[in-house]
Amino acid sequence: MMSIMGGTGGTGGTGGTGGTGGTGGTGGTGGTGGTGGLTITGLGAFLGAGADPVYDSELVLGLQVAEQSIVHVTNKMPPAREARELAFASAQNMALWADWVRSSVYLTDFLKDLDWEVNPRRKTVAVRYGQGTFATYQRPAMRTFTRQLEFMRQYLDQRADRGPEVITQLGFPTPYFAMILGLQTCHRFTGELIALTQVLASHVAMVVKHQLACRRPVSIGATVMPMIPTPAHGSFPSAHATEAYSVAEVLCAFAEEHKSYYTDFARRQALLRKMAERIAVNRTVAGVHYPIDTWAGAILGRAVGQIVLAKCGINGSVDGYAYDAQADKDFFGTEFEKGTNADFGVSRAGRFRVKPSPVFSWLWGKAANEFDLRNGSA
Repeated sequence: MMSIMGGTGGTGGTGGTGGTGGTGGTGGTGGTGGTGGLTITGLGAFLGAGADPVYDSELVLGLQVAEQSIVHVTNKMPPAREARELAFASAQNMALWADWVRSSVYLTDFLKDLDWEVNPRRKTVAVRYGQGTFATYQRPAMRTFTRQLEFMRQYLDQRADRGPEVITQLGFPTPYFAMILGLQTCHRFTGELIALTQVLASHVAMVVKHQLACRRPVSIGATVMPMIPTPAHGSFPSAHATEAYSVAEVLCAFAEEHKSYYTDFARRQALLRKMAERIAVNRTVAGVHYPIDTWAGAILGRAVGQIVLAKCGINGSVDGYAYDAQADKDFFGTEFEKGTNADFGVSRAGRFRVKPSPVFSWLWGKAANEFDLRNGSA
């Protein structure tokens, strides 16, 4: 079972007696930052989770000897009835698959409707899902990034206080959200929902990063001097902000959907949004992101979160926004929550609907069941 409280994944050891070893976790502090240790497979925190154990040679030999010693008892028994097939193309079969297999199904189900349009002349990228555009970005001019360095230098004195957060948020910062909702290891599918949202958000962020190809702060400002390794991908938008705000969007809806369990859900929602802001801003403190990167990532994350919710059968509409970065503006969560915000370069760009997905709806139902007081959930 996947742990929601950390770990870097892996399939565990072979074990002297054929034990299964660890199955990895959805969180963890490893990775290169911004991708949460996605790996080349794209499965991220799910990689290897739920994989079959590797038996040592002594156990393999023991199993063979045991099989040969007992199989004779079935020789004179009548034929067994024909086995029943599993349900065809059914989301209910997801319960039978390993965590990493489910992740692959979620990922392909999401990505099949993701598309983007690049305008080389205008240097814009428009990201679409199905028939709707949910984020449009104008590549900021180099002078915009240069002016943003002034904000970054003002954040440097926070490093001493925020250092532990920065380091433990290099990968997916799942434990920080788990703290707010009181998640435990028994909340297996809620952890899977969080991990899935983060993996999807990171994939979408990388699409935009690659096209816009914006240089990192350390490459244009000598006094930035990051306190962590600078990730080997573009600066704009911030993937950490994308991931954090997508999770906050999903979990805010989750808390409200289960208000009988979280009777103080409004307070939890406020904390989730504030935590997303802090996680995102920590990357500026660390010296690897400009405030405008956070703006771009937060906008992207909100949309990804809404798409995930729609595919889970919750709400269904996704808000589209266009962002034109403003060189003289810092990032503030309160300003972001306004939605349209001309002063900070954010404008509405329509709304569209996304159809529910059977496999996403299945996951939401499994996570919801972990908070149903009628079935004895903690």
